[in-house]
Amino acid sequence: MKTKLFGKTFLLLIYTLSFMGCNDDDNEATEIHHLSFEKDYYERPLVGAKDIMIRGGNRDYAVEIENPSILEVTVDLSSPADMGNLEIHPKQKGETTIKVRDKVANETVDLKIKIVDSYLNLAVANPIKPPYRQEDEFFLINNEDKDFYLYDKEMTLRHTGSYKFFVESNIPYMELTYHEDFEGKKTYKYNLSGTDQAMFYAIKGLLGWDWHAPVESPATKEISPVGMNATDTETNTVYYFVARTNDMPEHVLD
Repeated sequence: MKTKLFGKTFLLLIYTLSFMGCNDDDNEATEIHHLSFEKDYYERPLVGAKDIMIRGGNRDYAVEIENPSILEVTVDLSSPADMGNLEIHPKQKGETTIKVRDKVANETVDLKIKIVDSYLNLAVANPIKPPYRQEDEFFLINNEDKDFYLYDKEMTLRHTGSYKFFVESNIPYMELTYHEDFEGKKTYKYNLSGTDQAMFYAIKGLLGWDWHAPVESPATKEISPVGMNATDTETNTVYYFVARTNDMPEHVLD
């Protein structure tokens, strides 16, 4: 009798533990993630705009745009390893709010997005000689004034000025004119001979300047960094600037 009672009790205990285990598995399988982003304000360039990463969510989203004349948004879930990305497709400069709703968590987050002028991001690779420092970065802006901004590695603004590209005797040049004296002068002129074709393609696409007709897209995908050979016409120092895809610091551009 005691053996039968023990057997029934043992079976009941096993059933209870199995049921609890199933509940735990179900809870893990149905875990819901809160919808979240790194921040609630983003700036994206008019050309070459980058995605916005969804930091937390459940990979099932709906997006509503306050002003569809500014931009379009599509959701990219192509990678199974993350929560997805918002692909921003700019139409014109301006600012709008998008509402992102997670259908699983039933949560909504408002993001303010500003579309600004396109720009080319260049980093000083070598040599590190005056007037530049280690990891200095330029942002050349495709606006009417052809503004540029020079930042240090901490993204602190060092100097501003205006740029221009031009051709003399079939040689391409870039000229940087600083608003204030910079290491003894304001204007620096660089001979761009030997610069990668891919760099001229980037200049054409992002800044609208074409020194050859036509500058075509590179036939193969670049593996090495896209570089600019810039020879200072006064000192003959050859600087090597590489194209990067860093974001221009926010709240600077109109």
